[in-house]
Amino acid sequence: MRFGSVTFGVAALLGAALFAAPAAAVTASSPHPLNVRNGPGFQFQVIGQLQPNAPAQISGCVSDFSWCGVAVPGLTGWASAEYLVTSAGGKLTNLKVAGANLGIPVVIPQNTGGPVATPPVGAMIPVAPTAAVVQPNAPAPNVVSFVAQQLIQPVIVDGEVVVGAVLPPTVPVYPVPASPYVYSYVNGQRILIEPATRRIVYVVQ
Repeated sequence: MRFGSVTFGVAALLGAALFAAPAAAVTASSPHPLNVRNGPGFQFQVIGQLQPNAPAQISGCVSDFSWCGVAVPGLTGWASAEYLVTSAGGKLTNLKVAGANLGIPVVIPQNTGGPVATPPVGAMIPVAPTAAVVQPNAPAPNVVSFVAQQLIQPVIVDGEVVVGAVLPPTVPVYPVPASPYVYSYVNGQRILIEPATRRIVYVVQ
């Protein structure tokens, strides 16, 4: 009898899964500008940005919900779920934490263009979601031009490149002539950094 009841229970669960209504569309946003990449990883190329608090449609996530497909008008790609928040579950929640409970489909990335085969050298200290990040004035054009032209080894860090985030000590930095900042090339982006704090102050676009 026990075997029969277990079999019926499994069948009922399968039936519920097969005939459940489709999950509602999920949107998410970031309180700060957030890079959109052509693949699910910090080593993939940046193809655009989500603007602060602008809702993006979530098309699916990788199996551990660390990266999700996002879409806004004119831009489709991948964003780190750690930096996304959603109210789809009834309260504001980090998408990486809530994604598995929201019915977001798990997808296998395809046609991403291929990552740079370099392991991360450390983890970024991210900006707190509630922190107010003041965008600095753009540096002098000669500083931006200098940083953009330097041939240095790119490094991969576990964490998104955003103003206010702090680089791990393992990331090499280089001096900028006649500037209070140093620079580096992290996750495919050239950045200016405060030497004392290692805080990102400017991202060269």
